[in-house]
This record gives sequence, C-alpha cells and structure tokens, in this order.
Amino acid sequence: MRSFQRRTGSLAIVLGIQLACLPASFSQESYAWMDKHKNNRQSSSANTQQDDSSRKQQTLFKVLKDLNKTKGVYFLFADQSFGEKMVNPVKNESADIEKILTQVLEGTGLKYKKVNEKTFVILSVKENTKNEYNLAPVTFSGNDRSQDAQSAETVKGRVTDSTGAPVAGVSVTVKGTRRGTTTSSSGDFSLEANKGETIVFSAVGYNPQEVLIGDQTSVNISLVASGAQLNEVVVTALGINRRSKSITYSTQKINGEQLTTVKDPNLINSLNGKVAGLTINRSASGAGGSVKVVMRGNKSTQNNSPLYVIDGIPMYNTSLGQPDNAFGESNGSGSPGRDGGDAISNINPEDIESMQVLKGASAAALYGSQAANGAILITTKKGRSGAARITLTSSLTLDRVMLKPEAQFDYGQTYAPDGSGNEDGWGEKNGKGDFTNDFFRTGITWINGINLTAGSDRAQTYFSYSNTENKGVIPTNRFNRHTFTFRETAKFFNDKFTVDGFVTLTRQSSDNRPVSGFYNNPVIGVYYFPRNLDFNDYKNNFEVLSGLRALNVHRWWNVDYDKGKLGGNFSQNPYWILERNRREDSRDRAFSSLALKYALTPWLSIQARGNYDMAVDDYESRMHASTNTTLADYNGRFIYSRSKDNVAYGDVLALLNTDLTPDLTLNATVGASINDAKVTDQLVLDSYRAADPSGNQFGLSIANVFTAQNILPVNPNRQQSVVKYQTQSVLGSASLGYKDFLFLDLTARNDWSSTLAFTPNISFFYYSAGATAVVNEILQLPAAIDLAKFRVSYAKVGNSVRAFATRPPDYTQSPNSSQLVKNTQASFPGKNLKPEDNRSLEFGTEWRFLKNRLGIDITYYKNDNYDQYFETPAPAASGYTTYFLNLGHIQNKGWEIMLNAVPVKTKDLEWSTAVNFASNKNKVVKLSEEGITSGVGQFNLGLFDNTFGPVVREGGSFGDITSNVATRDEKGNLILDDVTGAPIRMQQQTIRPVIGNPNPDFTAGWNNTIRYKRLSLNFLFDGRFGGEVMSLTQAELDALGFSKASADAREAGGVYVKGIKQNGTAFEGKVNARDYYGAIGKRDGIGEFYLYDATAVRLRELSIGYAVPLKWKGIRELNVSLVGHNLFFVKRDAPFDPEVSMSTGNRLQGVDVFGLPTTRSMGLNVKVGF
Repeated sequence: MRSFQRRTGSLAIVLGIQLACLPASFSQESYAWMDKHKNNRQSSSANTQQDDSSRKQQTLFKVLKDLNKTKGVYFLFADQSFGEKMVNPVKNESADIEKILTQVLEGTGLKYKKVNEKTFVILSVKENTKNEYNLAPVTFSGNDRSQDAQSAETVKGRVTDSTGAPVAGVSVTVKGTRRGTTTSSSGDFSLEANKGETIVFSAVGYNPQEVLIGDQTSVNISLVASGAQLNEVVVTALGINRRSKSITYSTQKINGEQLTTVKDPNLINSLNGKVAGLTINRSASGAGGSVKVVMRGNKSTQNNSPLYVIDGIPMYNTSLGQPDNAFGESNGSGSPGRDGGDAISNINPEDIESMQVLKGASAAALYGSQAANGAILITTKKGRSGAARITLTSSLTLDRVMLKPEAQFDYGQTYAPDGSGNEDGWGEKNGKGDFTNDFFRTGITWINGINLTAGSDRAQTYFSYSNTENKGVIPTNRFNRHTFTFRETAKFFNDKFTVDGFVTLTRQSSDNRPVSGFYNNPVIGVYYFPRNLDFNDYKNNFEVLSGLRALNVHRWWNVDYDKGKLGGNFSQNPYWILERNRREDSRDRAFSSLALKYALTPWLSIQARGNYDMAVDDYESRMHASTNTTLADYNGRFIYSRSKDNVAYGDVLALLNTDLTPDLTLNATVGASINDAKVTDQLVLDSYRAADPSGNQFGLSIANVFTAQNILPVNPNRQQSVVKYQTQSVLGSASLGYKDFLFLDLTARNDWSSTLAFTPNISFFYYSAGATAVVNEILQLPAAIDLAKFRVSYAKVGNSVRAFATRPPDYTQSPNSSQLVKNTQASFPGKNLKPEDNRSLEFGTEWRFLKNRLGIDITYYKNDNYDQYFETPAPAASGYTTYFLNLGHIQNKGWEIMLNAVPVKTKDLEWSTAVNFASNKNKVVKLSEEGITSGVGQFNLGLFDNTFGPVVREGGSFGDITSNVATRDEKGNLILDDVTGAPIRMQQQTIRPVIGNPNPDFTAGWNNTIRYKRLSLNFLFDGRFGGEVMSLTQAELDALGFSKASADAREAGGVYVKGIKQNGTAFEGKVNARDYYGAIGKRDGIGEFYLYDATAVRLRELSIGYAVPLKWKGIRELNVSLVGHNLFFVKRDAPFDPEVSMSTGNRLQGVDVFGLPTTRSMGLNVKVGF
C-alpha cells in the first residue's frame, strides 16, 4: 500500500475532507465519528458554566470542512486523531487560506504542509515537512443520489503500477459527484458511474489519471510514479524504513507479484535474471531443491550465501546432505548424497509483499558477520482493515525433460571372450532405438493456496495456507509441502503501542529425491544400458527370486546373483534403485516471531523483537539385499539420520526521528541483539561397514528389515554431532539529512562471538559510512530530469570462523564407526584465529527522466576480503593432520547497471521494460605467507576427484578448475601415442594446472510487461556470459561409446588429430574413435577436453494473462494466465545446463556428474478474489 508516511516510521492515516462526504469506503466510519462529536458539542453547549471562548471553539474537522466548502481546498491528516482537536474559529474568512490555517492551528501543536494550490497536509510540528506529494484535487459537489447516479452502471477494475503490481489505497472518484471509493489490497475497485462521466484516480506518489466512461463496465489502469516516488519507503537493515532517495548504497526491490507470475517450488529461483549482481545456481535435485546464491562474487572459503531476513529478523538457512564428491556421497562410503532442501524454500511466495536486495557490505553492516555476503530482506503480508477478503490461487505446470545427453542408439555392446556382454556401445550396429523416453515421464507441479485478510483499525489478521505437490520426471520421485501462516497485528493506547506476531508452520516430505554422482543414481543405468538389449524387459522385471536366499534380488543385464555376478558399482537397474533402494526425507519447521513497539514521543520509540526457529529433518535410506557390495552389506543397508536446528534471536532497539534544526534531520537507532544457535544437532545411524579387520559380522541381522534394532551390535556405525554458537552485539546507526538533498549514514556494531572464544579476538568491531547528494534539488536542472543522485559508501565487516575451531575437542569420531579417535586438528601454532576482514567501497549514481518513464542506476564496487579462514594440511612431523589459520586476500570488483523504461503508454496499451547488467572480476591477490605456506599458495575447496578439482590459488580466481591435461611439447603441440595416435594424459603432478573457472564474466536480464486492456504479456530473457564448466557425464559416455559424438566419429572414419608422436614424428590424420575417446574420456581421463563455455541465454519466464470481466457478485477479481518456465535456450555450448550444480557448497560448482536433466515447464495459473 502506498501511503503518506510519517518520518517516525509510523503508518500515516490519510483522511481527505471533501465538501459533503468522504469516499464511500470511509463514509460510515466518518459519519459515526462526526455524529459522536456533534453530540459532544451539543452536550457542551448545554453546560451553562462554559465560558464564551470555549463555546466558540470547534473541532478541527468542522473548521476544515467549512474551509473546503468556502475555499475549494482539500486536506489530509497525518493522524486521524488531529480532527478531534478543538481550535479557534476562522476570524477572517476572506483572508488568504495560508493565513487562515496559521491562525486556526496556532497553539495546537499542529502545522500545515502545502502540497499544491488546492491540497494541504495537516501534521504535527514534530513532523518532518520535507516530504513531497502530488495529489489530484477532487471536487465533490451536488447531490450524490441524483437520478443519474441511481441509474448508473457498476464499473469495476484494477489499478497497478508500472511493474504490474497492484496499488492499494488509490482514491477512485467520479468527477463532479460525491461518489468515490479506494482500491483494495489487490488494487481492485468498484463504484457506480454513468456513460460520459469521468473517473479520477489519485494516489500519493503517482500522477493522477482520468478516464472517460463510455460503454465499458471495466477499467484497468497503470499509474505512473510521480516525483514523490523519490520518497518511496525502502526497507533497510533491521527492518528500518527509509526514503529511497536518502539511501547511500545500492539496493533493488522485487515486488511480491514478480515472484508469483511464474511460480517455482523454491521462491529464490524466481529472482533469477531480475536482480543485477545476483548469481543463482540450482541443485540438480528437482522440486524443493536448494539454491546457491552469490552476490558480487565469491568472497570467502567458508560461506558465500547472503543472509535472509524475515520482517527484520535474521533467518538461519541451511542445506542438509549436500554431496561432497563426484560419487555423490555425503554420509560416508557409498552413501547416497542427497539435497534436503534449504530453509528459504519453505516460505510461501504468496505470503511475500516484497523483497529488498541489499548487495553490499554497507547495506547490511548492521547485521554483522551474518550479512558479510549481503542480505535479502523479505517483507511479508499483513492483515488489512475492512471486510474479510479471501484470495484463492492455483498453479498447474507440466514438466518435460528438455536437455538430455546426446546419445547414440545404433551401436550395441561388445562381448568378452567368454561370451558375456560388456558395458559399452562399441559393438555392431544392432541398436533397438531410443528407450530413454520410456524412463523419463511428464512431471506435474501443482501449487494451491488460500489467504484471508480482515480486521479493524485496531487489529488486523492474516492467514494463509499453501500446498505444493510435485511428481518428478523420474519415476517414484514425489515432493509435497504444506505451509501455514498466521499473523496478527494490533495497536493499543491511542496507537502508541503496536504488537505484531506471526507463526509459520511447514511440513514437507520427499520420496526418491533426485541425486547426482556415480553412486545410487538411476539415470546411470539408463545411459549405460546396452543399445542392443530390450530396456522394457528390465523395466517390468527389475527383480527375480533367488533360489539361494529365497528372496527377491536385483535383476540386470550383467547381474546373476545366484552365480555370483553382481554387476558394476555404478550401473544398476534404475527401477531396482527406485523401488528397492528407496530414500525418504521429511522436514517439520516452525518459525515464529513477536515484535513490540511503543512510541514514547512522536519522535522516539522503543522496540523489542524475538524469534524462535526450529526445524527437524529426518532421512532414511533402505537398500535391499543384493545391492552391489560396494554400497551395501550382505543383508542390505539401513541409514537413518535426524538433524535438529534451534535458533533464537532477540533485539531491543531505540528508534529516534527528529528535526535537529529546520534544515537538519536525524534518524538514529541504538540497540543490542543476541543470536543463539544449536544447529546440525545430528544423529546418523548406518548399518554399513566398509571394512572389518576383526572378522566379526556386521550390518543387518535379518535381510531387508530396516530398523535400528536389526543392526548387529558389534561396533555399529553411529555418528553424533552438534554445532553451537552465540553472538552478542551492540549496534547503532545515524542518518543525517540536510535540506532534504544531502544525507550522511553512519553505522557501528560490535560483536562478541563464541566461535572466537579463548582468543583475544572474541570481540570485533565494524562500521560503515555513506553519503548521498540529490543534485536536482541542489541545482536547477532541466525539467525532464526527475532525479539526479550520487552516492558513495564504505564498510568494514567481519566474518567469524566455524564453531569449536579455537578449541577443538580432544577426541572425535571415526568417519565410518562409533570409535573415538584422537583429534588431529588445531589452530596454527602461535597464531590466534580472528574474523575475516571484509572491506567494501561503492560508488553509484541514479537518474530518472520524463516523469519517471526512464531511469538508470549505475554502481561500481570494490570488495577486499582479508584474513580468510582456512583449514590446511599440517606437516607430518607436527602430529596433526589439519591446521586452522587466517590467511590471504580475495578481491572482487565490478559494475552493476539497471535500466528501466516505459517506452509505450497509451490509454489501452502500456509496455514497461527493465534491463539489468552486472560484471564481476574475482582475484585471489594473496594466499601465501612466509613461515606458514610453502611453494604455490593454494587451497583445495574439495579433494581432486575424478579429474575435477576446485581450488583457490594465488593469482587466480575463486573456484578455479584444475584437471588432468594432455601432454604437450614446448610449442603446445599434442604428444600422441605411437600406436594409436591418441592424446596422452600428462603424468600426475602435485600442482595440477588450472583450465577454467565456472563463474561468469558478466550476467544480464531483460524483463518485460506489456498490457493491452485486459490482456497482459510478461517475458524474461536472461543470460550468463563467460566462464567454463566440465561434464564428467560426457567423458564417461564418450569413453564407453554411448555418446552421439562417438557414433558420429565412427561414421566419419575416426577423429581428426594433429600432433607429434612420442617418437618425434609429426602426425595429422584420423584416429580410431574407440582409441581416441578411450584415451581422453572416462572419469579419470583428460579433463581439458570436457571443458565447455558456460555461456547460456534462455527464455526463462513467459506469462500470458487475462483479467476476466466480472459479472458475479462477491467476486473481486479473476485472473487466468498461461505460463512457461525455462522454455528454450537462445545460446548454449555445454551439453548440460550450466546453471545447475551438483551441490550448493563450494566444492562442486561447475561440474556435471549425471545430474537430473533440465526440464521445460508449461502450465496454467488461476487467481480468484472474494
């Protein structure tokens, strides 16, 4: 809702006083209020003890109503209670209106603000008068219930802004009459009007518009922001409201409607392509999967995710069970890696009013180390006063696989001398055709919701329920989530005391969530299946009765259990994995918050807030007997995991907003906060033992009975862990404004972090400073310039180390058993751990032109992160395996540009467009230190694994990809095998060469909304340009002869190669396809041949909507739209979607290992309001 806002941050109550009555939606309350005071005055007049001066006084409401009638002017109250004040009557009715107002308001503690010649705002003398407004004066005259009015038609419609978001509280009146109303929270209105009459739309912050009524009974308009848009309220750190033109750093707002036009089970995916400088990678785990969000480049080896803040309260966001190697393991040897989804995905998108993205350290400095990587502030919906409103939403989309590996289906398998078939596609041309479509199915995502809002002026209620149901493209994969939200807001003691509380409950579950990696992955069996065999035979009969064990066992083309043929580690019957190696996970989460605020004076408030966030995640994996013994024991394998997160947060703030002088304003905050967390409180029970030198039996006692009681008691594998930390903080901020065109921001915060206990650095201080100059209010610029603003900011923030690093426990658990072993991790000798030191400098400028129809925002930033926290290998002689230390310097610098425009705007047609661009250059400036590191400064983000290794290396960039490379001579010529002519892999080196980096050089997005009468079209193109990614999927399929490339090479007579043979002779010609791909392919092949340009441009979102004309009583709105998501690529070079990652951690970015194929979604959205 756009409304007049007091500088104290309290919600203003806008009350227009017209000649005869108020708009219809306020009339009942207003007349009751007038009658009450009329009775009071009559009673007062009857009192014979009252003196003459008292009898002459009138309520301000009555005086202003008379002035409206005699002077034709209009008034707005900043607080409705002002109307009750008793004031002296007008002494000279012929005087100038401003002189009259000065005389009437004298001694009342009130003053007036002139908006234009016909409109005035009545506000407290404590109120800042710098705000600008552009209100349309509306004349009400004549008898509202005239004959024409009684025969008028009902006109309905909707009012939106230039982004398509609904605008609430818009005054909608019939010009020259008393008929009027205001728009609802969804922008809808309904009133009576005759043909030939004019409807006037006016709202604070927008240019007024008039529409002549003809034969139409529906009017939908889009308001254009006026110069008052500069005073739009922006939510900043700690939930503090600021005017947009006073902000000293880069921020970007996303309205709730932009998140729900094309829905996604994880709402963060809906930000993709819409925010400059924001990079989002999806995990390859289907609906409800986690996302990796990075703002302005990777800064830390620990964590690069932003902080999520819900209505001013920080939220703990975690992603459980992320794979940590190319096999997909996360809980030990052979364990199925899985993505349990992140906490932010639990939020119902329909509950969101808006998102404010704070990209730099300056913007988020008040949140401390939690927001070292930026912050995303989420403002949720509240209840609204008035009659109950119910909104139903439903979204149904069909998901189809759009990007599978390019495979061949012509060539069958080869055979061993004993006649058994090999796992390859290098045989004869006897394939049976493409069978992969028989495996992948059409997925369905169905998102349904209801929300209800109701309330009075004193209390408002909001309730919502949402259900997300997904049937994935992989058989047996299902995902379900229920979300309930209840929120109550109330005011007491003459609106001085505000209570705002809400609770969100989430229950979600998933069956056979898709995984990546070589282990327990059903898609490998699909891609590796010999082309000359019948896939459907194994689809319908994935198990067979074992005569030896009298139970059903795994059936696959290379498995004969009773004969001891157990097949391979990677390739199993995909239906055996899905039906007999089932995985289930669930989450129960409660997020609650309570905020209390009391206004001590008009310029000073005290606020206390508290939050409790609890989540319980359960996971089970049940592998039946006869699963390959690399993954399960003789009787099968049972894994059970329970993880609990408990986070409590509280803060107390004093909020001050006052005028120090007529030209100098101060907005200040001081307070303290505490954040207490007990997270990843995890218990893992695993029946599997990789090896047992004692010779004792282990695993499950009875085959296929998956309970804790059935695990043999001899040294079972039980793991328990917990992470605890607490941060106590004091903080303060001050924002000074001079004549409403110069602004200075200062913030300071000191943290005491338990993770740095037992060191001198347990307390650390950081700060920020920023300045803004609104040049168009300083200099006389051309009228076409609505805003010319320059800003600069600098911040220094910290990033704490992981829990228990400063004092590790004496003992820890062995990874695959319950045994305690001596801890071999410690801080580097003689070095005290300290927080990472993040310093950020930002310059920006913002311009708006042509009554806000054209705008541009440009930002340059430079971020330097010192004292990175590392866990590095310790020298063997030290007795330790790992040292913890601070080291290094990582730098990010770049540009962000946001351009928005309304190129076309007519009565029936409007086109609004927005373009965003961001570039980032990441550099590891320093990663070595004399006496601590030796040789090349390098930190491995993960183990070198299957020819892929991500590193941080001095002189390089964060996440550089190292790999095996081909042998070359000093001139760069390939060295070829003397016999086959194929390239030769370079001998293994201690320091492998960097061959690429997955991070893009720049990103861009182009978002459009076109509205024609009741029709709307929304589409979003976005792209990432530059960077490299690796595909181990392609490497494997090439080596085994299953890829289309291998078949094409056979058809062409080989692969063209040019180089120098080992014997020194030059060679140029074709090499046998099997020899060539056998040399460079496989998971341990020559990785440089499987590196691809990560550039990808796509049509991400498309929506075609229609607002249905309403002829049914009780229905406020009905909108229907066809939607599409990820419809096609305009450009893509990699054989997979570069945006999809195997994990949301730092280890597996930019590599594909048999991930879930990217899907295309199309469907229907329906929204009905009552």
